[in-house]
Amino acid sequence: MSKKLLNDRGGFSLLEVLMATTLFTFLVVGVLTMTTMGIKTNSYAQHHTKAVQLAESGLELLRRVNYVTELPGFDGVVNDFGTIPQYPEYRRSFQVTYAADISTLQVTITWRNQGIVSFPIVLTTQRAAL
Repeated sequence: MSKKLLNDRGGFSLLEVLMATTLFTFLVVGVLTMTTMGIKTNSYAQHHTKAVQLAESGLELLRRVNYVTELPGFDGVVNDFGTIPQYPEYRRSFQVTYAADISTLQVTITWRNQGIVSFPIVLTTQRAAL
């Protein structure tokens, strides 16, 4: 019986090794692809959240402007203030449509990530004369 056990010892065939290697490669590539997509998605979400915060702060800046004396000067003009000092990858622009009773205020934020310009984040609100 011991002679039979010695003769039956064999390794893996070439086909088995190739199949195992192929399956392992597909698994590794799949995991790496999912990880890369997760990192890109998280980065976009972080930039999007910051852009919304910057747009909200821009609207707050416009709400502080005196409605009667200063706001008419912004009417119909797109003011591109360029980059934001603390956040150089973001750009902010303002647009005001002035009316005597209700004006429309709009803030647009874009950003660059790895040389690619994002879709703009646009927040719009209306402000009534007091």
